[in-house]
Amino acid sequence: MTSQDHGDIWSLCDNPTTHTLKGYQDGVSITPAFPRTGDDITVQVRGHLLSDVTNGHVDIQLNLMNMIKINKELDLCNVLESDVMKSSCPLNAGDVTLNAKAFIPKELPKLPLKGDIKITDQLGNTVTCIRLDFKLQ
Repeated sequence: MTSQDHGDIWSLCDNPTTHTLKGYQDGVSITPAFPRTGDDITVQVRGHLLSDVTNGHVDIQLNLMNMIKINKELDLCNVLESDVMKSSCPLNAGDVTLNAKAFIPKELPKLPLKGDIKITDQLGNTVTCIRLDFKLQ
């Protein structure tokens, strides 16, 4: 996928040509199409991983209408092994499918949400970076 490939509410960020996870055409899906408070959001990324990922980080930088800022750096293996992803480390080179499912609290205001979720590997290389841009329903 290229930086021009995107869905209604997401796009690739940073420089997609340097990502070590080469997403397949239509390889990213986010459901529902318009995320709602009080419901789950599911993200699936399918692609070809160029090298093994033994550990790394997930950097989350999200803003709700620039009023509520979420900045977190999480351990990739802990995220993979959590209830959100139900996977494990290492991620082996080759075809991969990453699934994440999380609940959006009903208490969040129905405001525009923008930001990046970036996964880096043990060497600091960008595995993938997804930019979100939508209004919570």
